[in-house]
Amino acid sequence: MAGIFLIDAISRRLRRKNREKKLRLAAQWPLAQAEINHWQVLSADEEVASPGVTYQIEAGFHFKINGEYYGGYLRSVALTHHEAESKTTGSPSVNIRYNPANPDETAVLAEDNQGNLSFRVVSG
Repeated sequence: MAGIFLIDAISRRLRRKNREKKLRLAAQWPLAQAEINHWQVLSADEEVASPGVTYQIEAGFHFKINGEYYGGYLRSVALTHHEAESKTTGSPSVNIRYNPANPDETAVLAEDNQGNLSFRVVSG
């Protein structure tokens, strides 16, 4: 049993390191405004869930660069089910970062979106 926990811990740590590396790189990418076009309430990822707040909002977005449309997804911090359901309305703008060499590669940074959404986002 201990081996499984060790493998899980190593796997989580590697995912976290890869995510942090991507976010450091993404902070240098150009900023664009995207529009949310799809909402979904999901069970929260284990990294962000805590007792009583076990849901997340996942929002699909699209943006346009040089006449071409691209898209991606963002996730909220953990919320209660009622909070998540009540905040999944409209089509607000979201600030996203995109890789200029491959605009299909996007990142949504929490610090780029303070105050413009009705919920906080998890950088990713």
